[in-house]
Amino acid sequence: MLKRPEEILEITKKFNRAGFDIICAGQCVTGATLGDSPLDWDLYTECPQEKVREMFPDAEAIGKRTTRLDYTEFVESTHVNEADHFEGVIADIITLEGSIEDQLEIYDFTCEAIGEHSNGSPVDPVGGRKDIKQKLLKPVGDFGAKVKKQPELIWKALRYVGLYGFDLNREIYDTIQANRERAIIVDKEIILNEFTTAMIGSHAGKFLKMIEGLGLMEAIIGPEGRSVNPREKKDFKMLCENIDNTKKIPLRRLGLFYMVFDKNYSKALAFLPHDEDSMDYLEEAKRLCPKLYFCKNEEMLKNFIAKFGWDKYHFYDRLLKAQNIVYELENQQQFARDEILKVIIREKQPIFVEDLVIDADDIIEAGITDDRERAEYLLELLLTPVHKNRWNNDRDKLLKFAKGFHKSRIRRTFRNVDWLR
Repeated sequence: MLKRPEEILEITKKFNRAGFDIICAGQCVTGATLGDSPLDWDLYTECPQEKVREMFPDAEAIGKRTTRLDYTEFVESTHVNEADHFEGVIADIITLEGSIEDQLEIYDFTCEAIGEHSNGSPVDPVGGRKDIKQKLLKPVGDFGAKVKKQPELIWKALRYVGLYGFDLNREIYDTIQANRERAIIVDKEIILNEFTTAMIGSHAGKFLKMIEGLGLMEAIIGPEGRSVNPREKKDFKMLCENIDNTKKIPLRRLGLFYMVFDKNYSKALAFLPHDEDSMDYLEEAKRLCPKLYFCKNEEMLKNFIAKFGWDKYHFYDRLLKAQNIVYELENQQQFARDEILKVIIREKQPIFVEDLVIDADDIIEAGITDDRERAEYLLELLLTPVHKNRWNNDRDKLLKFAKGFHKSRIRRTFRNVDWLR
């Protein structure tokens, strides 16, 4: 018997009290059977929609046969290494026309064409439960004919590979091979959504191997997918083998994927329409990961954090750790950097302008400059001596440094240089 969320149980009980059965069906049953917590639930009943809408007057009417109950809440991540997500469920209550067996014919795959009555008894006209157990994706109806009308079904099928590790049956596999060009020209938003969903599944490596084997890399990274050099092929192979050992963080796994393509990184990344926030992190990954990797002392690490912020530090730090897992690298440098950061935090060493004991007003009051923009610029420069030595975060010392930077272009230019005596 399915483990139904509390909201679905309450809906079921309400219909049962009114004398109606509720049949859960479709992808929600697939996901729940495989241990997921589905967001969207299709609930079928013989109850007329007029009655349904009397029972749930605040629900949304979707056409003549469906009423939608939305119990979701959007949870915005507080950290870049987490993912925004919805909690709760969306329940579509659909009034049957004909039998439930007839209704299940609308689904694309046998693993979706299954249902469960209120009392737990199954509805399985095409053997979907067996296919779920065997992790074998089979179509309902003529898959080739469906793909000609809806080529995006190719990506839906591949999503099942990444999420749950399904194998494609011969008909689906052959259809995808025969319709490769159709798959490549599917709307990029759809491809990106299916790609990202598959990449955070438990079998992302298998998914990547399959799209590469089917010649579909071009749909993800553009024409560059046709010309991958030997090093990139080697890295891609290791990514496929080990990505499932990394945490299922969408942006991090996307970073791991795109970092493979050293020669055409920017072009590969720009091919699909990633949102602005994702691009902000991914565009810089190729440059900033090596920069962070070579932060070997307190000064370098504080400079990096001050320039790029905590969020980007944590993202690139976790991305480097994930690369160590994927490429089976030594993590001594990572361990050393973690230890350096512990010291910085424990000693409460100043990192940002806000951590300085003076501000722009102090610089102006000291008579160094009467231009606030200039004073704020000098504050930024003061981070250099403070990052070199935290004891320089002293009012008198900082004002002396500020005066020197203000007067001397050479001091400003060479402030990072340690002069030998």
